Amino acid sequence: MSRNNCCTGSIAPDPDSLPPIATERRSFIKGVGALTGGAALSGRAAADDTDEESNADSAEECRNAIMFIHDGMGPTQVTGARYLKAYQEDAEQFPLNADPSETPLHMDRHEAHGTMTVFPDDPNEVVIDSAAGATSPGAIDCAASATGIGAGVKTYNGAIGGIRNEDGEFVPVETILEAASDAGLATGLVTTTRITHATPAAFAAHVPHRSMEDEIAEQYVENADVDVLLGGGKAHFDPDQREDGRDLLGAAEEQGYRIVETDEELADVDESPVLGLFTEDDSHLNYYLDRQSGTTQPGLVEMTEKALDLLSQNDEGFFIMVEAGRVDHCGHKNDPAILDEQLEGDRAVGTCLDFARDDATAPTSVVTTADHECGGFSLGRDGIYNVDYEMIDALEASVTEGIVPAIDDDVEDVTDLQEVMSEVAGIELEDVDRNHSEADIYRSIDLGPLYAEVPALRDMLNRQMLIDFTSHGHTGVDVPLYADGPNAEFFDRARDNTDIADVMADALGVK
Repeated sequence: MSRNNCCTGSIAPDPDSLPPIATERRSFIKGVGALTGGAALSGRAAADDTDEESNADSAEECRNAIMFIHDGMGPTQVTGARYLKAYQEDAEQFPLNADPSETPLHMDRHEAHGTMTVFPDDPNEVVIDSAAGATSPGAIDCAASATGIGAGVKTYNGAIGGIRNEDGEFVPVETILEAASDAGLATGLVTTTRITHATPAAFAAHVPHRSMEDEIAEQYVENADVDVLLGGGKAHFDPDQREDGRDLLGAAEEQGYRIVETDEELADVDESPVLGLFTEDDSHLNYYLDRQSGTTQPGLVEMTEKALDLLSQNDEGFFIMVEAGRVDHCGHKNDPAILDEQLEGDRAVGTCLDFARDDATAPTSVVTTADHECGGFSLGRDGIYNVDYEMIDALEASVTEGIVPAIDDDVEDVTDLQEVMSEVAGIELEDVDRNHSEADIYRSIDLGPLYAEVPALRDMLNRQMLIDFTSHGHTGVDVPLYADGPNAEFFDRARDNTDIADVMADALGVK
């Protein structure tokens, strides 16, 4: 089965080289602390420097927890989104209106603002990066980071919900979602990627490598007991697309899941469990810009609103992980659509905070962060102290999945190219590179590969917008960390990704 886009596990390892699974997660959880140098969901982090009596009070009060992950977000993605939002709200006053007090992001509304380290199990070990097939000392992938966030343990890149023990065997570890489910809370996973992708999978599945998405789908349906699953990637459940022909769609329906595939079908759901699969194949949801017309896919805000509505029907409370998953993919592709992905995620954060702060809502802990930064994104480049937010705001499609396919389908001459850039991209061709003559721009269009190939068009737009990227992979920088509600004060400083699960478990009163 094919894998598309970066950070998808497309470089799958030889199955014989994967660590064998040593034991089931529930029988092993008691020994995790000894093997990992810490305790999984043990309250280790919560006991660090948070008042014990205060924690006890929080545990009695808090009934909901929301974990929001911007996959691939670093400090620059946050800054760029803030400036773009300010430009969109008042272009005439920009940039003076970019002051956070005048144009705040929803992330700014959190009570606590800190930073988070995200390194994998051994930052000095050179391993095969499961996302890109390149050596990656110290830079974490989505699987290892999400496992760190969701289970409170360091692990190797590629691992989903488990660690490698001293014998080299893969050992499942319990996650905060599973602990919440065992305590009677409702649970959910929402993402703009495939639902079987690394970040959501690490909260509810246990496999030695993230590429094992068919197995992840099986675990969702057969073992995970997740009430709300919303994302892409129908192929991993569909008997006509799975190599083994297993009908996980039918199996899910037998377990009571309502399966929905469009935004209208999702809007009609009034109770869980629900399995939303909004792409027919194994692809992710479209980028935000490409999703604004000609698609029946729901947006991240709509999915988040529906999930919160369904999960809050459980009187015992709930745990949910929501992922703005395609910020990362823009980083991998160096795609200028990255700030629109970031802003969609921020609007979904606003949905979470609005829910949590509603007087009718039980006390709710909200933690917002990233699994890692991707792309080495920068604002300003080439010695020029500026960014063209007017052009960024004008962009109406991603380069990789919106503009280039339209060029491949429709462009045979310069006139076609002008029409595609205007109608699909929202940018007039003469604005793309003002430093080249018309002859230079058109000469290779075959008219040629100058625009038809992703790098040339992408780099030309980025250069004109005055944004840049240093990498097509993940970087090792600390990422932003925000928190609201019970135990939020713990995150008002620098923390590690393995601290989150313990603190959220403490706030929920689950172990």
